[in-house]
Amino acid sequence: MLTDETAPLEEVAKAIGRPAAWLKRNWLKLHQREGFPRKIPTGDVWPRRAVEVWLRSAGQVAPAPLPANQNGQSGDAIAAAAAALRQRYGVNT
Repeated sequence: MLTDETAPLEEVAKAIGRPAAWLKRNWLKLHQREGFPRKIPTGDVWPRRAVEVWLRSAGQVAPAPLPANQNGQSGDAIAAAAAALRQRYGVNT
């Protein structure tokens, strides 16, 4: 069930020991400074597994780069995978 894959604001706030209002205001700063997972764009919900990993690692998980902001292939996982496939199968574009 999809609800098991997401965690709502109140649950995530409780898990990190902060009030829900604080998390709502500060989640992006927490993401940028400590690698806290990005919320799902449709609302105040987070990917449950990503939050669990972040909590287990004591906030030591580096945030993944945002591919749309990358000019090269180094930070773009999709471009890197495509490049690896082109190299493997000898395709030149």
